[in-house]
Amino acid sequence: MYYSSGNYEAFARPMKPEGVDHKFAYIVGTGLAALTAACYLVRDGQMPGKHIHVFEKDPIPGGACDGWEYPGLGYVMRGGREMDNHFEVMWDLFRSIPSIETEGVSVLDEYYWLNKRDPNYSLMRATQNRGQDAHTDGKFALSDAGALEILRLFFTPDEALYDRPITDFFSDEVLDSNFWLYWRTMFAFENWHSALEMKRYLRRFIHHIGGLPDFSALRFTRYNQYESMILPMVKYLEDAGVQFHYDTKVVQVDFDIQAEKKTARRITVLFESGE
Repeated sequence: MYYSSGNYEAFARPMKPEGVDHKFAYIVGTGLAALTAACYLVRDGQMPGKHIHVFEKDPIPGGACDGWEYPGLGYVMRGGREMDNHFEVMWDLFRSIPSIETEGVSVLDEYYWLNKRDPNYSLMRATQNRGQDAHTDGKFALSDAGALEILRLFFTPDEALYDRPITDFFSDEVLDSNFWLYWRTMFAFENWHSALEMKRYLRRFIHHIGGLPDFSALRFTRYNQYESMILPMVKYLEDAGVQFHYDTKVVQVDFDIQAEKKTARRITVLFESGE
């Protein structure tokens, strides 16, 4: 997918790469990024699915996008990714992934229809005294001095932020504000976290600022992200002939490293059986 003014580049199909029918791909893991890579190899790279091998150490796919009942353990779901309108690569991909519930529609269609019918919105962003409204009332409660501290961090060069915590840049003007309450609970930040990470999150999610008090900027799946995202991708890839190898752990990759090129020459895997 190319970025340009308008959608002329974004919606055109790429030409089939020369020699792709004789190439193979080996992907480690079945998390969201790994499955996305495989999907793009099939859709845009037009590589034969049977030439794509995906190694997964667990018995099921998904990585951290799990949501599954493990016998003897219970239902495990570590959480999902917070999605918004500007997950450009994700939405570009999911417009091509068929729904596994409704014939003739894509996963993107399901997302779009759901969030139009039932837009995300939190009626009470913070509570106190065992469930009473804390009356943050959608306000940031951020002083001008606190806003300037955030702006200074935003414009500070990365090199000046190495090995420095957020508290080196934010005083109580920010740390005691509703803004920081909203921010840290949405993005799982602590006061001692990396200032550089904070700056990068500010730049990446600056369009979320207006939706921090009520979560209105976020988009959600119908079910957990394993069932709504991972399973449709796996079905798409299996239908294309992609080879999944579960209970298979990659323990070593041998590289041939040259001046301007690094090539994986050998992959060593360990099967669940120990072979």
